[in-house]
Amino acid sequence: MRKVDGWIELTGLNSYGVEAYAACCLFPRNVQELREALRPQPGQAVHLLGHGCNVILARKFYDASHRFVCTRELETGIAVEGNVVRAGAGARLRDLCRVAARAGLSGLERLWDIPGSVGGAAYMNAGAYGASFYDTVADVTVYEPGTDTVRTLSREACQPAYRLTAFQGGDAVIVAVRLRLSPAAPMEILAEMGRIGKLRRSKLPYDKPSAGSVFRRPAGAPPVGVIMEEAGLKGLRIGGAQISPRHAGIIVNAGGATGEDILAVVAVMQKAARERYGVDLRLEQVAI
Repeated sequence: MRKVDGWIELTGLNSYGVEAYAACCLFPRNVQELREALRPQPGQAVHLLGHGCNVILARKFYDASHRFVCTRELETGIAVEGNVVRAGAGARLRDLCRVAARAGLSGLERLWDIPGSVGGAAYMNAGAYGASFYDTVADVTVYEPGTDTVRTLSREACQPAYRLTAFQGGDAVIVAVRLRLSPAAPMEILAEMGRIGKLRRSKLPYDKPSAGSVFRRPAGAPPVGVIMEEAGLKGLRIGGAQISPRHAGIIVNAGGATGEDILAVVAVMQKAARERYGVDLRLEQVAI
């Protein structure tokens, strides 16, 4: 945690690399610290951050009326028992994939190289190349601040769908996840992860900060990147935010982007989709 003139710097806590600062940002490491971090304070809004990989910080300064709770240090351990892997919410998804592969457990290969935390993947039902995080989830442990209880929910109770779970819009905070995987040869798993990694890097803009796909896939219309290319918006830049010249469904920080710049580009993309296909693009990212 870095402080600048009394403000806690959030620049390194969001994958867009947007310069931002908060008066209050807490880093709980376990359920007890999480309980304290989430304790309500009158007039103070609470914002959860994992590894900041799906977040748009819309302003530069967040005063004391905002409290950030960063879960990147929450229950970061990963443990293997038979074909079941338990991972804490703060663990990186990449690390979970590595541990499973080395243990000879298959099922996460197509999620390889997706940035962010296990908690974030469980919250958003992260996915790629036809695979979703909940394909292998056995159960999810959560802390519910409203009742001050820790509960373990079955996969079905989490209601996973395309980039959706029951956690979105609720107050439950994911603490840990258990996944049930299938035995396989480690070399075969690692080879498939290598293939997926090369595929991702051949298509996605790893050269500039971003938060990945901006919108959920629209129903009844082409992919977002195709719509933007048809509209001639590939490479469009507002301030420091740019529709990636490499993948038109992704906004990148081309240099000095602010949250306002990113949201301005978001609005242009939404307008283009409405005009061309009559669809309302739904943000996959969370604007704060």
